[in-house]
Parts: sequence; C-alpha cells; structure tokens
Amino acid sequence: MTIRMRLLLAAGAALMLFSLTAAGQGSEDTRFAGVTLRVATWGGATRDGLRDYVASELERRGAKVEFVIGSPQDNLAKLIAAHGQVPFDVYEFLGTMRPEIEGRKLLAKLDMSKIPNAKGLKFEPPSDRMVPTWITEEMIVYNKDKFRADGIAPPRSLADLANPKLAGRIMIPDISSGGGIESVGAFALTAGGNETNIAPGLKLINELPGVRFWKAGGEVVTQFKSGDIWVAVAHAGWALRTARAGVPVATVPAQMGAHRGMVKEGYVGVIQGTRNQEAAEFFINTYLSPEAQAKFALKVGVVPVVQAARTKMGEDATLRELVILDPTKIDNMVRLDPQKIDLSKWNDEWNRTVAAR
Repeated sequence: MTIRMRLLLAAGAALMLFSLTAAGQGSEDTRFAGVTLRVATWGGATRDGLRDYVASELERRGAKVEFVIGSPQDNLAKLIAAHGQVPFDVYEFLGTMRPEIEGRKLLAKLDMSKIPNAKGLKFEPPSDRMVPTWITEEMIVYNKDKFRADGIAPPRSLADLANPKLAGRIMIPDISSGGGIESVGAFALTAGGNETNIAPGLKLINELPGVRFWKAGGEVVTQFKSGDIWVAVAHAGWALRTARAGVPVATVPAQMGAHRGMVKEGYVGVIQGTRNQEAAEFFINTYLSPEAQAKFALKVGVVPVVQAARTKMGEDATLRELVILDPTKIDNMVRLDPQKIDLSKWNDEWNRTVAAR
C-alpha cells in the first residue's frame, strides 16, 4: 500500500469518526424540552438534594424544575385551595396524611412500567398512586455539653423534657410542621394516649417549661448553634445537620412502651390533572435510583427505602453516631396508624389547648 493510499484511508477514518460524533451530539436526549415540572417539597437540604441528584437529570433532558416550598400540610392547603387546578405536578407528603389525600382523590394513577426503580423498594407501595421515598427517625436531640455542665441526665423519654432545668431550652415541632404529626402522636403515646386520643399528649406538651415550637427544621439548627435551646424533638437528619454545624449533639430514640423511637414515612405522588405526567414519573424513578437515594440520604440524614442504597449509609462516621442503621431496631420503632388519625380533629385540639395557651 502506497503512502498516498494510507493517507487517504486515515483521512476517511477521521471523517467517519467526526460524522459519528456529530450524529451522537445531534441525538442528545431532549425529550422534556419545554416542560416545566413543579415539585412541592420541603426547603433547605431537602430541596437542594432533590435539585442536585434528581431534578438535574430532567434538566439534562431539557426540562426546567421549580420547587414549591412548604411543609406537606401547607402544600396540601395550597392544593385544596386550587379547587381542581394544578398548582404543582409532584407532591411529597407523609404517610400519616395518606387517608386524607386518598379520600380527596388528589393523585393520578402511576404507570409503574415508567418507574422500574420501584422494584428495589424494601416494601410494596400502598397503592398505585404513590411510592415511598425515605423514612426518618424521630428523635430527642440534645446538646451533650450543656446537659453535662448542668448535671442533667440524658433523656430517655419525652416525659423527661419536663425537667425544670430545661425551662426555656426546649423546642418541639408545631403540629403544622413536617415533624408535627409524628411529634403529637409520640407525646400522646408517651402520656398514655393514642392516635384517637391525643389529649394526654397535649397536656404533657403544655407541661414542658418554656417550650418553643419550630415550623421549619432549620430553626432547630439555628437555635442549637446560638445556644438558645439545649434539646429538641426532631428527626435524626436535623441532628446530623446540627452536628455538621459544630454543635455536640446526640440523639435518643424516645421510649414509648415496649418500643424505642418513631419512624416517619415519606411518600411522593403525581397530582391528578397534570400535563407533565411523563416528566413527573421520570422524576420519581430517578428519586428511587440507588445512586440518588444514597446521595440524598447522606445529605439529609434520612434512611433510604431502596435496599441497595442503605449499605452506603455507614460510610459517614457522624451519620453513624446519630442515625440508627440496625434494621432490627428500625423495624421495632413505632409507626403511627394513619387510618386512626383525624387530622382536622388533631388540629382543632392543638389550637384549643396548645396554640391558645
């Protein structure tokens, strides 16, 4: 073969490679171009985690993702006030809210063939209109140094928070916050009540000296950092973020009868009537991918619902100290029965006995 022929062959190969590369660039996935997906969720680290590990995958495919920030209760109020309109496409809510959301027929049926990552869930979704996304561990979070300096024993029960030495230093969730339903339920169980009788729990809350209430979990971190509070009721992820901010906190799963700790379950669904169902299901499928589940959990301090992601959790030493990873202990934690919870009644009782004091 002559030198001239070799050069011609090399030039042809280079031209073919360039053509293939250009064709690959031209066939880039833009299936969601022009779509704006609105996701109703919490703010702070939750929003940031969803933006970085989930929404980014839609945006690579041409979509724009906007977040509607608020507690699940606040966003439910927005949804009800919309009177059949669609104020957002994807809605994150709590397992304890399922009966009300199902009763109002707010969610669209999901095409599970578009959400193959749901096959990796540790437990079956309760219906074809929602899937679980994470669980949190509701904890007593306390400043170890402050308790030690003031001679206060580490708490074991929510009843221990009535200690006079903690006057003005306690913070618990407002009922309308993301942790409020589980907190009220936990206080009720601690004081001898249950999901249908929260009066004993509200009485115990009113006995906490100088108790403060948080609506957004970021307030817990801020108040711990300033030294204004020494103990809070919040999920372990807020303890993780407080520790990362330099505060020496520890977590305690509160004793409730034979159980220690309470689990809160997060769910996601697509709003009935959305025009962006395909993009919404892509968002959910990405949310359930092992990679997104692991990264999100490590950032936020939740426990993944996809088994393949749970093995990553123990790699973070701080998280390992504050979040319980033993599956046996997690399974033994209390789960409130949503079928026994009347949220309207709970809110009325809270407003009469706690908010009005």
